[in-house]
Amino acid sequence: MISDFTTRLSRFVGAPHLLGDADAEQAALCVEDTVAVIYGGWHEPMVRRLAALDKGGPTVPAGAAEGGDPEQAAFLNAVAGHALDFDDVHTISVTHPSVAIVPALLAIADVRPDTASRIAPALAVGTAVNVALGQILGFGHYDTGWHATSTIGALASAAAVAHQLGLDDDAIRNALSLAASLAGGLQINFGTMAKPIQAGNAALVGLRAARMAEADITGAPDIFAARGFFDLYAGPDGLAADPAEVEPRIDLGTVSRKLYPCCYLTHRMIAAGRHLYAERGGDAVPEGSVIEMTVPKSVMVPLHVTDPKDGTQAKFCAAYTLAVALHQGQVGLADFEGNNPHRPAVRRLMDMVSIRTIPDAGQVRVGVDHGAVHVRLRKGNVTLAETSVAAHPGSPSDPATPAAIRDKIADCLGKYRRDGGVPPATKAFRQDLRTRLHLPPLRESMAPSGQSAYVRQDKPEHSTSAADPSPPERTI
Repeated sequence: MISDFTTRLSRFVGAPHLLGDADAEQAALCVEDTVAVIYGGWHEPMVRRLAALDKGGPTVPAGAAEGGDPEQAAFLNAVAGHALDFDDVHTISVTHPSVAIVPALLAIADVRPDTASRIAPALAVGTAVNVALGQILGFGHYDTGWHATSTIGALASAAAVAHQLGLDDDAIRNALSLAASLAGGLQINFGTMAKPIQAGNAALVGLRAARMAEADITGAPDIFAARGFFDLYAGPDGLAADPAEVEPRIDLGTVSRKLYPCCYLTHRMIAAGRHLYAERGGDAVPEGSVIEMTVPKSVMVPLHVTDPKDGTQAKFCAAYTLAVALHQGQVGLADFEGNNPHRPAVRRLMDMVSIRTIPDAGQVRVGVDHGAVHVRLRKGNVTLAETSVAAHPGSPSDPATPAAIRDKIADCLGKYRRDGGVPPATKAFRQDLRTRLHLPPLRESMAPSGQSAYVRQDKPEHSTSAADPSPPERTI
């Protein structure tokens, strides 16, 4: 007998969904953001090495594989999209939803152009499945050591492609079962090339599972039954929510945009550091000071790097990201390139950082959006400055401005140019994507000039001028 949750989930995936204006625009932003970071990560060493291994893959960012193999295209584009750790996130499921979904949808649309008009609703459906599974598994799944983007994301990708292909209920259940049988990914790989590859596998697995299901290849009729996906992937304390009480629903407004190219759990630290830099200027931390940071316990789960050897490791180092923000008032792509993680001035600040964790506030078994990050600068018994940041930058509680989104896209395209590519202009890039993929047209009012929370790295790497001299509005 098929469980009620599986029945409701498969019906949800197979049903037609007409997106409202808000969700349609959010879908467009998810696609733009994902494709932009694919451009930014296209020339990263891991991407180029993978491309050399598999001849016939895509030769341009977000492109199709030569010879029309959509699985090669989905895989390589998703790896590039996660290579900079700059793609969007979801704090409840603790995943990067779009990077596992968008490359798979684009790959199908390349070989079957008639499905391009279904990309927006398919993305919304896949994200809804991603969120529902994250609600049920809770933070315990992530806390155990799973890379949720490549476990939950594989099923979400399969659901999205199944919707794009118009599969029936039986085929959808088979797609989910086939995806679950190939889902995996370990947090111990964070800070290595394997992490983006795990995200690439999620896109590949989801796409392959849906294509196999379309070809009448079967799996267990109910992958969420006893001894199935939930039982095996739950944390030691069991499920965070009863599947019978979780209803998948369309709401792309819960996705967070990343404004800094590093682990999202460092972003409140960066916001705090930028605030203190803006308050104190270039002399934020005098000699002999102590930088005391207090964070919710769950924040430090993936931030296991304490002495980063390169930029990839630095993305998962709490002390490094905070020190960079305190040192120069900004954190951008260049801070994770070359020898920048070894700058003496930044290392001096890292040595001053002490980190204390406190129990998570609120629903401790759900997500990572708990409490606040508090940073205090102290010299002896004197507090020089302190601040707390509760909202993650770019999250629904502190949404990215249109200018910040525009500037981030421009910076990713700029990195592609610096690496030797010839990218389109930012506005043309956005307009073309929206037209080609049947997304809402770009409105001029969406990309105003003016101050942006996102800082482009156009200045010399050792610049100490703040791009945003005012404190973040939502610091407390």
